[in-house]
Amino acid sequence: MKAIIRLKAGKEFSTMKIQNIEIPQTQSGELKVKMISSRINPVDMDLMKGFPSLKYKNPQIGGIDGAGIILEIGKGVTNFAIGDKVLFYRMFSDIGTWAEEITIPANYCAKIPNNIDTKEAGAIALPLLTAYDSLQQLNAKKGEKILIHGIGGGVGFQALQIAKQMGLYVIGTGSQSDKHDLEKAGIDQFIDYKTQDFSQVLKTKEVDYIFDTLGDDILKKSIALQPKKIVSVKYVDTSQMHKAGVNLPGIMKWLMKMMMGKFTKLAKKNSVQLIGQVTGANGKFLQQAIDLIQNSFVSRKYNYVDFSTIEKDGLSKKSIGKIIQF
Repeated sequence: MKAIIRLKAGKEFSTMKIQNIEIPQTQSGELKVKMISSRINPVDMDLMKGFPSLKYKNPQIGGIDGAGIILEIGKGVTNFAIGDKVLFYRMFSDIGTWAEEITIPANYCAKIPNNIDTKEAGAIALPLLTAYDSLQQLNAKKGEKILIHGIGGGVGFQALQIAKQMGLYVIGTGSQSDKHDLEKAGIDQFIDYKTQDFSQVLKTKEVDYIFDTLGDDILKKSIALQPKKIVSVKYVDTSQMHKAGVNLPGIMKWLMKMMMGKFTKLAKKNSVQLIGQVTGANGKFLQQAIDLIQNSFVSRKYNYVDFSTIEKDGLSKKSIGKIIQF
């Protein structure tokens, strides 16, 4: 079978090649899946460059999320059946979805509702799980206000769908090009980041929560608005890295804590609880997330790329956001 392989650590997918490899054998607790689609995520590129404390095989199949159809069930798996359509997100320490067939622990997987296309499910697996896990940590109540940054992006858009199902009033910063989709998904207030500064549009303490997908100055301005809580995918909390299967060495933990210190101090000064989001494989959460949004799910258009195109053009930083179809 064909797979996209990392030959060695390299910058911006530079060492990724399509090769023929043996079909994997299904082990106890695993599913064998015929891949349908997988998103090319920023974290995929980061992992292919090499990540502290993670040692991958040589060669190593790339990819951390996706969707497909179950071909085979390993011993001990009782809640899935051959032919089920599933989506999944793997651990940093257990990547490998960019192949025609894969094996994957069953507890990483969730069943895809009938009204959601399998190919699109592979485009939203990582964003959906990240958004759901993040918003669950807020313990928000119906009617409260949340500001979502980058609401037209992969994670932000799924956060919008989840937040609406939680009964929240949703404000989002985004681009005019995404406004139509955002309105279909029920956004309550749209802030065009190109023409408006959200920190000037919104008053201090006007929002109860903020979901930050951008970091840096956006995170600083968000803290200054003094919501009750901010959950950020850009604020690194090393104590949570185990969720992704990562055990950082002590020196790396210290360095990351130093780098995040400016945000930590600012949050403390403004009495804001700042939560660092780390996403790891969690089939239970993924099932809860897709079940929550299935009845109001808003489909979007994606840029798909197949193996023949990848064989011809390769992968690069420009590939991020595209969806591989197998």
